[in-house]
Amino acid sequence: MLSEDVKRYLKSKFENLIEPVEIQLQKDSSELSEKVEKLISEIVSLNEKINFRVVKDMDCSLIPCISINTEGKDFGIRYAGVPEGGEFNVFVDTIEMVSRNEYHLTERTVEFLEEIDKPVEIKVFVTTSCGWCPPAIQKAYSFALASDYIKATVIDCYAFPDVAMKYNVSAVPKIVINDKAEIIGPKDENEILGHIFSVLG
Repeated sequence: MLSEDVKRYLKSKFENLIEPVEIQLQKDSSELSEKVEKLISEIVSLNEKINFRVVKDMDCSLIPCISINTEGKDFGIRYAGVPEGGEFNVFVDTIEMVSRNEYHLTERTVEFLEEIDKPVEIKVFVTTSCGWCPPAIQKAYSFALASDYIKATVIDCYAFPDVAMKYNVSAVPKIVINDKAEIIGPKDENEILGHIFSVLG
């Protein structure tokens, strides 16, 4: 699936990894699941610090669903669908982000996140052709990485049209927080943070 040029790029990028990363996949026998498994298998073959495991008990209601963890630590980072198109680069960046424990948030935001003591679920609806979606994904994953109480699930609308319809997704990126607050379009971290606290009351 990956060209030799892409493989060379990824090998170079993965030289920055610090902690071992475990990518987990919840799958079925569908063509979509097989495509995801093949893609992940190619990615993990490029660096010994990236491991891959198929699981059946992931905290994700959608299939296929991917999680990116360090060994023994689940950060609540999920991707439902195939991370391709515009989402491929941010998926690779997330592997590096998890390995290095480096999230893209200001110190002020991280301080606010330390006050959260209730579960927060962020859903980010995307399409692989959306130019504004990768930054929204990176922000959501950064929130999840920075707080043990936050889970972020990215959902590919083309892979799960029924879910996109349920949440009335007419434009992407669309962020849904605890199935209450909805944010459409590119937003900065302060606005997302404000919606999180408004939902928590």
